[in-house]
Amino acid sequence: MTSPDFAYIPPEQQGRALFPREISRFFTDTPGHTLLVKGAPGTGKTLFSIRGLDVLERDGDVLYVSTRVDQDTIHEMYFKDHSSLDKTHILDLSQDAFELPLDVDVPFEKLDFDSLLEWIQRIKDASKRLTIAFDSWELIYEYVSTRHDDPPDIETVTTQLVALARQEDIRTLLVSETADSSPLEYIVDGVVSLQVSEDQRGRTRRHLRLEKLRSVRIDNRLQPITLADGQFQAITPVELSTVRTGTGDGTWDPRPNTKAKFSTGISDLDPILSGGYNRGSVVHLDLGTDLSRDAWSVLTLPTIRNFLANEMGVAVVPPREGSPGLLHNDLNTVLAARAFETYCHIFETYASHSRSTGPSEEDRHAETPSEPSQMVPPSDTKHGTQVETEFIQEGKHTSGDVADEKRSATINKELKSPLEGGQLDYERYIGYAEQMREQSEGPLLHVISMDTARTAFETRLGDFANYVALHNDLTILITKPGTELRKRADRVADMHFRLERSGNAIMLYGENPLTPLLGIGIDQSQSIPKITLTEVV
Repeated sequence: MTSPDFAYIPPEQQGRALFPREISRFFTDTPGHTLLVKGAPGTGKTLFSIRGLDVLERDGDVLYVSTRVDQDTIHEMYFKDHSSLDKTHILDLSQDAFELPLDVDVPFEKLDFDSLLEWIQRIKDASKRLTIAFDSWELIYEYVSTRHDDPPDIETVTTQLVALARQEDIRTLLVSETADSSPLEYIVDGVVSLQVSEDQRGRTRRHLRLEKLRSVRIDNRLQPITLADGQFQAITPVELSTVRTGTGDGTWDPRPNTKAKFSTGISDLDPILSGGYNRGSVVHLDLGTDLSRDAWSVLTLPTIRNFLANEMGVAVVPPREGSPGLLHNDLNTVLAARAFETYCHIFETYASHSRSTGPSEEDRHAETPSEPSQMVPPSDTKHGTQVETEFIQEGKHTSGDVADEKRSATINKELKSPLEGGQLDYERYIGYAEQMREQSEGPLLHVISMDTARTAFETRLGDFANYVALHNDLTILITKPGTELRKRADRVADMHFRLERSGNAIMLYGENPLTPLLGIGIDQSQSIPKITLTEVV
């Protein structure tokens, strides 16, 4: 049996799926599984269960069973505006134990454990692939226990329920009010726990821990989640390679800059920063451990796109291991023709890329254009010229393109590279920036990785910050674990953001200004992939 489509995370939901794929597989690959959902109060157990019912209701009947509050209250608190399920899917055992929307003959005079199990059997017989969530299982057990003179213990009742579920292929969720380990974990087929905490600065962090899922391989046991908008949402891994692809139509719609702000290029981030980055500011992008080599592009690439779309110059000193073809491939597919060659200047030092050994297989693949093209060999960094990799697309040239090509050639001829002996020189870089400023007639964006530009900036970061402020430029300084200038970059920065892994997902948050934890996603439902941010609440 194969999993239905809801177990698949479509590209437009990368980074924010409503329900974890592993749990969908747990319930669909082997029918009759029982899942124990545990966690302290406020961790999101009920919202998790409701989201699970929402998903599983697409191929069967579902029922939410409780004893805590009446049907109307439960629907108002958890289902209304957050779920496709209506009140007919909710049953309050304390009100009317055997009232159901299904046509089921229930000849029971009182509710006890025997009648409860037989009642479940009859519901299953009248249903299509039944799923039942008991929230909470302990409270339901205590409620039914009061109808017994000598009730069996909860482990015995749970064992009977799990056996019935396996025999009749009933998918079952048992919500537990405790986060501690319990004997029930050894009875059920799967165990997940929901956790919530606050970091030192008061940011909420939520996780779903997949402790046991029988018959399902668990590659990532700890997954970040959010309860944003009153819904359970798992923040899933994203494929960063999707950031660099596009339609090739030059359809990037630049976000507006203001007199005081530069847009980040990310529609979800600009409002958090009251419009974007301050003009004349230095932004410190602090990369955590175990990130992929192109993680730096998540925050920088949209800003680079926006500067180029507004015909403003961009200078990039990429990280040591960054993909050589990343910027070229992305920008030439989402911007107007020749924008990359005209306004974007990339400096690869010996520290960032060794041309003597040649690019790796992955880099060669990244540099390969999506359409037939002619490659013009890049300039040699040993002679102090700008590193350029030009791809001239066949059949796409217009008179405007030709004019842009001539302008680009003139710019490249006039500018003197800041590289000297394969290393970046600070004074030469400033001189180059001044020539860029004259030709683009506007502020510049500097994206500089400190691991490759350390020798040029280690004693001049303060001077450079003053230079940026004086000219109303924008600088993004990228540091990684072990970068010697990390603390110094933080001291001169006006803003400090951190990108880190949480499980297999990528999270962003601001230290200055302080922001919530934000899950990174990529929406590919439009012609150009779009970075999305989901707040963890």
